Amino acid sequence: MIKSETQGFIELIKIASIYLVFTSLYACSVLYLEERYGDALYSVPGQIGSVFGLAVAFFLGFRMNSAYDRWWEARKIFGELTNNTRSFVGKCGIYVPSIDSKRDATVACKQLVDLAIAYVRQLKSEMHEVQHPELDEHTKKLFGDNRVDVQNKLTNEILLALAVKVEQTFQSSNAIEKYDLMQHVGRFFDIQGKAERINNTPFLHIYGAFTRIIVISYVILMPFFIGDIDPGGEDSMLELLAIPILVLISTAFLTINRLANLLGEPLSEHRTSVAIDVICQTIVQDSEQFKVKFQPKSESAANEVG
Repeated sequence: MIKSETQGFIELIKIASIYLVFTSLYACSVLYLEERYGDALYSVPGQIGSVFGLAVAFFLGFRMNSAYDRWWEARKIFGELTNNTRSFVGKCGIYVPSIDSKRDATVACKQLVDLAIAYVRQLKSEMHEVQHPELDEHTKKLFGDNRVDVQNKLTNEILLALAVKVEQTFQSSNAIEKYDLMQHVGRFFDIQGKAERINNTPFLHIYGAFTRIIVISYVILMPFFIGDIDPGGEDSMLELLAIPILVLISTAFLTINRLANLLGEPLSEHRTSVAIDVICQTIVQDSEQFKVKFQPKSESAANEVG
């Protein structure tokens, strides 16, 4: 996860460095050929390069905007997951004890929170293409108590168990509370659907392949578009200015295309992707803190003494 401009600059250098090397070698090779075989090497009018370069720039700009929209949508989805989980856990701590002052209410509340935590963890795993991660003993017991079939899609199974638990905990006299919590369960389903849509729909591979071909073609042809730079004559060596110009422009175009590809996959595990690991870890930590507050005062005091 990139947290500062300095880290972003370092990551940018890592991405662009390979392009700097190859474009430098290519620019030096073309300049060598020009020195050896003469100015006849550059026979393409520069106006063609200007028009072509402008078209590629607009094309890359559109691609980058599309990729960023995709990245931002993924970030909003996990922001919605954060808000919905916190709200669900907080309301569990309010609604469940209000219907029963006995210990059963605390157990039911803890199980609801544990199921929500298990759902967040499982959703994160599935976004990283891990359908059946290793489960600890507490989670196995939780799934066994709530009849979660670990052979099926776990996120769906957990949400179904969550809905059943809410239904069992609240009676008809608590219809308002039950309806409210069921609304949160429904939003969990919506969030999951949105996240799967992003994760399972690639950023148009044919579009990416076409962009790559266009950019690489422009980079290869760029020396022929720029032409021979001799502001001080053949003996001035100022024609070496063509090398940094070619390297700068080529690296910029290739790097932008690479960044668009990375932003177009916002739920991958690259540093430029949405930091879903950090987001989900924060949700779990907040939910665990809520769960501690749900314990009866006598039980909390006993735990502290123990």
